[in-house]
Amino acid sequence: MTSTPSSALPAFLRGIEPRARVLSRAQAGPALDDERLLADVREEFSARAARLPLAEWPLRYWGLLLARDELGRPSGQTPAHPLYSLTHTRRLALLLRLVVGLEPAGAARVMGLSETAYRALWADAEDKLAEQGVGPAVLMRWHEAFQREARGEAASADAPPRTPARHAAPIGRPRGPRWRPTPLQWGLGAVALVLLAVLAATFIWPPAPIVPATAAGSADAAPTTLEASPGSPPRDMAAALVVDPDFTLLDAAPAAPWREGVAFLSWATVQRGVALPTPVDPSPAVARPWGSLPADRQALLAPVQAAWPALDAAAQADLLANAEAWAGYDTARREALRTAYAAWVQRPALERSALRAAHAEWKALDAGEREALTATAAALAALPVEAQQAQRAAFAALDAQSQRDWAVGPRLGTQLPGLRPLLAFVPASEQAALIAALEALGEPTRAALAARVATMGTAQRAALRGKVLAAPADARPGLLAEAAGP
Repeated sequence: MTSTPSSALPAFLRGIEPRARVLSRAQAGPALDDERLLADVREEFSARAARLPLAEWPLRYWGLLLARDELGRPSGQTPAHPLYSLTHTRRLALLLRLVVGLEPAGAARVMGLSETAYRALWADAEDKLAEQGVGPAVLMRWHEAFQREARGEAASADAPPRTPARHAAPIGRPRGPRWRPTPLQWGLGAVALVLLAVLAATFIWPPAPIVPATAAGSADAAPTTLEASPGSPPRDMAAALVVDPDFTLLDAAPAAPWREGVAFLSWATVQRGVALPTPVDPSPAVARPWGSLPADRQALLAPVQAAWPALDAAAQADLLANAEAWAGYDTARREALRTAYAAWVQRPALERSALRAAHAEWKALDAGEREALTATAAALAALPVEAQQAQRAAFAALDAQSQRDWAVGPRLGTQLPGLRPLLAFVPASEQAALIAALEALGEPTRAALAARVATMGTAQRAALRGKVLAAPADARPGLLAEAAGP
């Protein structure tokens, strides 16, 4: 078997170790000696990597990490946090989704379970947390906080340690924003701006720093406050709904185009030969001081008042848009939204995740793409039922990877197959970061890059990926454009 180029291993470890560190500390407690743990796993994995195909690296790495005895028990005192009320296996099942973003099949494999057993563990963990007042919106905020924590772990080695047990990561890259998550993370990533608003007003995990509560004077004190504890006074449902990350999803019409699936509509749009409008950069949002908001808007956005000054203009604009929409609705529409909200939190977690992913893929498109896909959905609805079924059958006949490629929209979807070698064998979250950079390129540049990637060897592609991911997010498109040149 041909050995894997040595340049691929450091790039792989640089991408995966920050998430491994966050998962380990969340699983075993903040007192875990994560530096020694990751060093041992790194040594063991490095000894095996050359004999493994690249596609197997992520799952093999997680399998080695999960096999460590240190993850089977908390290290020292743990925070009085709902996460530690779960059993070892339930907590791990939860963290593999929230931190790593593994899909059920992959998570089941690294845990040594059947997929059915893994799904049952995940659902049971969610039910146990729900009994403590930790609902779906809180889980989404945990996910976002874990991702920020992982990016922080990947920051410069000169950054000061945030807990006594943690040291600077030996392999890292600068902090930078990430784009929409994997089938699960794709959905969660696009609502990140709204999540920033609710983070400061509701439950935040993990706290920074995460330390045993004795530092605050009480060994049993919770590190922070839950969004809604069972004994707390009832919250205004209107305010909770308006700032909820799922507001725009719940507010969408039953026949909204995104419910057809962005991947299918993107493919159908290209098949129809529809010319896409030229991308237009939206007007930048303008920050609004809290005091400048009308009193009725302040009442609706009260849960995020404390966080408002720290929010960027785009996050403020998203929340204000929610409040404006609510204020314009009549009593019947508001009551329908309340009913939908109550039903939403009762739906199975995987069903909610799938809908969030579909909605987030839609929101990630530019305005011209959404316009074209809306027209395609209308054109398909006007066809006879047999013709509609034939279109869906043709799309379903595509291989799974081709179907996933179309989920990024019709512009990039037509060129993504040629760029697929650049995205292969990297963690899904890093794929998302690379796709975000690719989207910032013009179509001619992407076509030139695809042609250039086709001539690269494995080591060259790995080097390019590492260079791009190590750069700040706003510099990545330029590096890809440079690579596309002669």
